[in-house]
Amino acid sequence: MNPEHTSPIIEALAPVISPGNPVDTRRLSLVVIRTVTRARQEIIRPHLHILAQPIFASVRDPVIPVKLAAEAAFLSIFSVVEHENKEFDEYMAGAGASLNPTTKRSMQDYFKRVAVRLGGQARERKEAEGGQGGLGLSNDEKEDEREVWSVGKVDLGEGAFAQE
Repeated sequence: MNPEHTSPIIEALAPVISPGNPVDTRRLSLVVIRTVTRARQEIIRPHLHILAQPIFASVRDPVIPVKLAAEAAFLSIFSVVEHENKEFDEYMAGAGASLNPTTKRSMQDYFKRVAVRLGGQARERKEAEGGQGGLGLSNDEKEDEREVWSVGKVDLGEGAFAQE
């Protein structure tokens, strides 16, 4: 993928993830980030400096669907399930080093307390399914993809979204 085409999209998604924007927009933006990251990590990697903070700001959102989408996106952008803390540590040593000290400490604490635990649970679930790619995408991942692909379509009740 050409960064000239993907950068404007990522740069448009990043600001709408932040609290204060419409809940549906925030949640769907987080779902898009997670879905793209899962399929093509290399598209998201160069944009961690603009994505990490708004995603992190949403992991404690009082709106549960936004919180869950933010947690999933946070785990995904840092490849926590696959690489545990490696990607996060690289981010904190690079672009994350310029975060204000309070945000930096809060993000590190969240990573140690919550993200590592969630990543471990996801890893165990994946292993129980037969390891890498065992049974294919989990239900929530299929649902995310279906939702992303349905954007802009109109459901006339004729099964338009049932592309399984």
